[in-house]
Amino acid sequence: MKKSLFIPILITVIIIAAGVMGVTAARAQDSGSYPPFIQSLADRFGLNAQEVKTFFEAERQERQQVMRQSREEKLNQAVTDGVITEEQKQALMNKWDEIKQEREQHRENMQAWFAEQGIDAEALKEYGGFGHLRGFAGRGMWK
Repeated sequence: MKKSLFIPILITVIIIAAGVMGVTAARAQDSGSYPPFIQSLADRFGLNAQEVKTFFEAERQERQQVMRQSREEKLNQAVTDGVITEEQKQALMNKWDEIKQEREQHRENMQAWFAEQGIDAEALKEYGGFGHLRGFAGRGMWK
């Protein structure tokens, strides 16, 4: 395969994998096993599943940090342009952090509720996405 095609394909696979990981991570943490995607990838390429999981976690954290920094830079420009004040910018950043924490709490509540009801959320995915316990945060890989 040409080198010029390999890198974009690899990046695409990693991005898709990140999305898949977001859906299966919560279940894997509860069961003590690895998400099916991680295990499959590790098996396919002869990798250590824990190392693959650690890699995806690090990539996710870096992506989140870059997105937050980008958001803050755009808001800094809005402050510079006089669209909002510095206090309003900080209020927005705080609100986004608050919403992120609320989503995480909601995900944890849903996981607990599914467990209390004895429902396998993973098995419900094909029936309307109920297994996607991450809500908007499903775009990430963990939490």
